[in-house]
Amino acid sequence: MEGKTGKTRIEKIVYGGMGLAHFDDMTLFLPYAAAGDTVEFTVTKKKKKCLFGEITGIVEPSPARREAQCPAFGRCGGCHLLHLDYEEEARVKKETFLSTLRRIGGIETEIASYTPCPERFGYRNHALFKVGSGGETGFSRRESNKIVPFPEQGCLLLPPEMREAISALTPEALTPGTKVRVRLDSFGAIHFWGVEGVISPPDILMKAGNFSFPVYPEAFFQINRHLNDSLMKLAVSLPKKTARKFLDLYCGVGFFTLPMAARAIDAVGMEVQRQAHKNAVASARLNKVANVRFIRETAERGFSRVGEADLVLTDPPRAGIPASVLKSIIRLRPREIIMISCDAPTFARDAARLVEALWTPSEIHLIDMFPGTYHVESVALFRRD
Repeated sequence: MEGKTGKTRIEKIVYGGMGLAHFDDMTLFLPYAAAGDTVEFTVTKKKKKCLFGEITGIVEPSPARREAQCPAFGRCGGCHLLHLDYEEEARVKKETFLSTLRRIGGIETEIASYTPCPERFGYRNHALFKVGSGGETGFSRRESNKIVPFPEQGCLLLPPEMREAISALTPEALTPGTKVRVRLDSFGAIHFWGVEGVISPPDILMKAGNFSFPVYPEAFFQINRHLNDSLMKLAVSLPKKTARKFLDLYCGVGFFTLPMAARAIDAVGMEVQRQAHKNAVASARLNKVANVRFIRETAERGFSRVGEADLVLTDPPRAGIPASVLKSIIRLRPREIIMISCDAPTFARDAARLVEALWTPSEIHLIDMFPGTYHVESVALFRRD
């Protein structure tokens, strides 16, 4: 079957940004497709009763198809939906999120709100790029470790000043085979780590809402400079009552812990990474938030130090909430749980477990923190009466 060619019509876009079609009585997945496209393709792989392939030609384009503004699109693995207009990208993200929730979680619901990004490009405040054997810089090719060099204009997801700073790096300052981290702080200064002759600070200062956060270079901080305030405001608006104790799992530098502390008598943040935990403690002092403490521990082991909590927030890595941690949350029996996720399948899996334990998804919001990609941030409130 590998190498076989054909023609088909794309029925819809599914999670992962793949176009779904049918060929030879099998389901076919093709990247960089638009719903309604008629395309020619070549099969590259067969897995069980599914085929995977590459589009070799557009016979009849979908009305939603656009010329991607990035010349590296289709080779670079960073973006998945730049061939769609932004309105269609939003429709796809809402549809694929709800279908994933139904398919994996068995949950039928509606999206309470969808927040688009005011700018499709230039929104990232942080990137980690590769240096090739010849000193070229770029991101990985889709499903490969090979480097796709940045185009002349740079990566459009980065602000112009970051793109200019990257293009100004000399080959002598770069070490082939390494990665370079670049961050834009809240004062507009650009910092590099991994560049010869460049000395960057041990922490940078980031802002969101009315809060300032010292951030270690490798610590996680929300990457969308246009929507970070909106994400924080949305999460803080969800609890219906003031909590006696608020627990923030995977709290990082305290992005949600500090503003949510205003909705609780006591607040606890839990973070295992040493520098992020140190940043969180410093953030609480800097912002004069007195009713919060931070525990440096894994979520699996930290519950014994919590006691009880009637409001829990989780913003885990893409792998979602481990089963043992979810069991510990359920044992706490909090009145409200806020789940934040950028991965629809793991969100659906974890949401199903909460529903099974008699929590109800009260409202689910989507906020487009990652334009151009298939990822979308979900912010959901689960309640137990």
